[in-house]
Amino acid sequence: METISRISSMLETARELTLEAAQSAAMSRGTSTGLSNRNLTTSHIKKLLDSRNDREVLDGMRRVITLMYRSEPSLPFFSAVVKNVASANLEVKKLVYIYLVHHAEAEPDLALLSINAIQKSLTDQNPHARAMALRTMSGIRVPVISQIVSLAIKRGCGDMSPHVRKAAALAIPKCYRLDPNTLPQLIGYLTTLLGDTQYFVLGPTVAAFLNVCPDRIDLIHKHYRSLVKKLVDMDEWSQLSTLRLLTFYARKCFPRKTQKGKQAVSEGFYEDDEVPESNGDGNEHEVLVLDPDLEFFLRTCKLLLQNRNSAVIVSVVRCFLYLGTPEYLDAAIGPLVALLRSPQDTQHVALYNIVAVALKHPKPFTKYATHFLVHAIDPPHIWRLKLEVLTIIFPHCGLHLK
Repeated sequence: METISRISSMLETARELTLEAAQSAAMSRGTSTGLSNRNLTTSHIKKLLDSRNDREVLDGMRRVITLMYRSEPSLPFFSAVVKNVASANLEVKKLVYIYLVHHAEAEPDLALLSINAIQKSLTDQNPHARAMALRTMSGIRVPVISQIVSLAIKRGCGDMSPHVRKAAALAIPKCYRLDPNTLPQLIGYLTTLLGDTQYFVLGPTVAAFLNVCPDRIDLIHKHYRSLVKKLVDMDEWSQLSTLRLLTFYARKCFPRKTQKGKQAVSEGFYEDDEVPESNGDGNEHEVLVLDPDLEFFLRTCKLLLQNRNSAVIVSVVRCFLYLGTPEYLDAAIGPLVALLRSPQDTQHVALYNIVAVALKHPKPFTKYATHFLVHAIDPPHIWRLKLEVLTIIFPHCGLHLK
């Protein structure tokens, strides 16, 4: 009998666990689709948010975020959500931060109540929690906290984790928009971050620099070579920012220099061949002389021509157009023309840049003339640019094309 009762007890326990798991699955499924919110009142969701059980609080936060992204009223839950900003559960904290950033402007006074708890998270042992707290604090668009945000950025700049330093770099433009008077402090933080050894910290730092103080190229002098070395390792969007900065820097700091070179005059194979007359010192022509640091930058840019991002390829071409020699520009023509196989919006941008380059250097495009032939499916803004390119390069084409 005891065995039977034990078995029945185990079956009952299993049944309860199965029912609980089914309810949990149904709840999570309903939360993910947003349908279960229709069956819950505001008071019920507030009860979930006020619960001491992290699981129930997480469920309540998911429902509130679902309402928020469905553009349904979610502001009435503000006070209940703010109470959970100090939660030890990282998932709950993440959702609370999302809600705070979204609604802080509507309820600035209540948002200020959460600042102390967010500041405490800046000293959390988990670097992801510290980075998340810094991102949230800088995202709360309440001008009163600009100095607090500035101090948080200062702490983030010296953090051991590169993820926190990256968050500090991303927070700098937000702090500047909150209060432009913090510019002197922010420039100091940028100076520190520009010397960072991690490439994924440098990318956001360069983007912040371009947003806050793009004319302060004096800050770049001692970091120029480090930026060039790390350019290849950055993600595409960081590469775009860094290319823009370094191109501007190079145009300011590396003026174009030329020197006169002598062109050798070869004698004819036959005695009666006419040899061009020389004025005594050969045929002189100007040769472009590149600064070693500029050439280092151009060689690094050449590696980016295989990039999967079309914007990076276009940026490299423009860099070669403004800074490089014809040899560098010739190497970029093929990848630029290859963008014509991309979607129409990319074709449009590529053709604009092809026209800009062809106006100065038309000859390299002559071997790609067939790529600019108009197709029946080309929209007007594409075939007009193709005809413009053909018009520019036609005088330089060989007789077989004419």
